[in-house]
Amino acid sequence: MPPKPQSRAVRAEALVATMPNVPCDVADRLRQAALVKDLAPRGMPAALERFFSRLAAEGRAPEFAQAEDFAASTQSRTAFRTLLAALSRFAPDVPTAAAVPVKRDWDAWLNGRYNTRAPRPRRSRREALRPEEWPEAWRAALPCLARRARRDGRRYRPLGSKSRGSVVQAVGLLALARENAIAEGSEFGDGFTPELAEAFLGFLVERVNPRSGEPIRFGTIADYFERVMCLAARAELYAPDGEASFGEILAACRAEAAEETPMKRARMREFREKHGLDGVLLAAVAASEEARDLPGHSDRAARLRRKAVVFALLVNGVDRQGDLSEFRIGRDIVRRADGTWEPAFRQSKTARWKENGPLWGLTGLLIDAHVLEGRPAWCIETRIAELDGCNLLSLQAEGFDTYHASKLLREAFGISGHLIRTAVTDLLRRHRPDAAWAVQRLLGHSVEWMQENYRSEFAEVASVEKYHAALEMLVRGETSPASAPRRRKRG
Repeated sequence: MPPKPQSRAVRAEALVATMPNVPCDVADRLRQAALVKDLAPRGMPAALERFFSRLAAEGRAPEFAQAEDFAASTQSRTAFRTLLAALSRFAPDVPTAAAVPVKRDWDAWLNGRYNTRAPRPRRSRREALRPEEWPEAWRAALPCLARRARRDGRRYRPLGSKSRGSVVQAVGLLALARENAIAEGSEFGDGFTPELAEAFLGFLVERVNPRSGEPIRFGTIADYFERVMCLAARAELYAPDGEASFGEILAACRAEAAEETPMKRARMREFREKHGLDGVLLAAVAASEEARDLPGHSDRAARLRRKAVVFALLVNGVDRQGDLSEFRIGRDIVRRADGTWEPAFRQSKTARWKENGPLWGLTGLLIDAHVLEGRPAWCIETRIAELDGCNLLSLQAEGFDTYHASKLLREAFGISGHLIRTAVTDLLRRHRPDAAWAVQRLLGHSVEWMQENYRSEFAEVASVEKYHAALEMLVRGETSPASAPRRRKRG
């Protein structure tokens, strides 16, 4: 005769009896859940007991749980996921952000075991010729892009790596246009001749954008001409009348570009009407608030906190996305003793130093929440020490790609990071036309060092009308992401 089934109350008490090291409040929540229905996954009591036993053996409070605690108390990926589910449900006050490295390790193990596929051959879209395929004189001129040069009384500064890459790509297209023209019967030397300029223009006009399938815009053609002229001027590659021909085509393309539909202005107008800069700040706070209701170890929470920081920094600091993506905690951006964050760094594009003082309090709170990853606010100093030298966005030694900020902005608003700079410039010029220096200072353009009284006025200039009103509304509404933690909803 089969044994008589036990009641839920008896089974719940039996489960609690197997967890002597689990805190009473956590065990009580589990008991109450077991009285309603069977626990799923079934291994949660054992997972909690192993975890809290480990903490007791190490003499650590749950708030100070480390990655090794999560790793030592779980021997499989299933056990690890069961532990995280149990903590999220019955011990929501235990920070689980420290489990992220363990989660990555188990995910890598899973992918390596079951998702190994032979890499598919990648078809390159490259059209430009590589430097080794250029004429010898062009190839020999490449080093001059990284050096200072003086030609005909004009001084040229060294180009940054990104600018050099743009020039190399443009000259590669010029070399391809030259080869195509030679194949059709034309003859060219190594110099930049008027005939080469015409061949390059014809080549570009006939091309289409590989992504959109639309013809290349005249503004883009002008950019290509400007880049190849950069190499020609530095290396003195122009043939007689060559510089004049390239310059005339460049000017004509710029004029045509001015007559084209002003897409950038249209996008800016649409952005101002639908969102505005205050909308970006509201989205930043909303993302941080949403992340606070998610487990600290979840990828979605990390992405939301990162999005909040990116949005706030783009509006507050108006930095180039390339610079923002390379901020290092304790190096390029520092948390001061009063809790404010202050960036001070050398810009990658201009190599000039930029330092505009501390960020807004709201921005600092969003960065704090990002750094804490769900931990209590009093852990901030410990986290800053742990992350010293790490990338601000990834919170690891390696950062994201340069255009990560633009990807987040496009998802939310359909604009790029550079349009935020344009929006701030437009805002300041419309409301404070007398403060053109502030625009230059905020954007990090080439200007002389300002006097101290300008520095004090700068805070006022950077916060006008809706821009400033949005901050007031957010701060007074106590939407602080780093305020006292709320309990997550229990499933």
